[in-house]
Amino acid sequence: METFILFYKIHHSNVKPIDYINWALKMLESDCSSFSLNILSSLGEPLNIFEVEHYFRKALNELDIQEPSYKECAEFYIQYLSKKIIKDENNAIDIAYQIYVVARDLDYPEDLEEWCNISEMIDDFRYGDNQSKLSKVSLIVTIVKEAKNHLRRHSK
Repeated sequence: METFILFYKIHHSNVKPIDYINWALKMLESDCSSFSLNILSSLGEPLNIFEVEHYFRKALNELDIQEPSYKECAEFYIQYLSKKIIKDENNAIDIAYQIYVVARDLDYPEDLEEWCNISEMIDDFRYGDNQSKLSKVSLIVTIVKEAKNHLRRHSK
């Protein structure tokens, strides 16, 4: 698990003990190492959230990793979700709605405006009278196109 995604989950109080373990394993795969990171990666079920978070905080300190801002985490998460849309078009509608939720949490920044429009299209398709006669295929095409555009605009 990527550091930004883990912190995004932490900000939303949606983090599970296994998320910390997966983060530790990913860090070790990336050739990062510290005493506490090694301990964290080796913890097994049943996981104690207090113990897991203790070793996570110690590992951050040992690796000199600073907690990213919520905005940084949210932007990274949108990048992650955009890539996920391209890889998994069958779930594009649900993933696009997740991007809208992040955009809403960020107070609708201008560069995410299209995701708000897509959310309205999704709502109209799912719950409205679908006056525009939008098909599922055309909705997915629109979502995938915006995911690609978003990644192109925000490539780092």
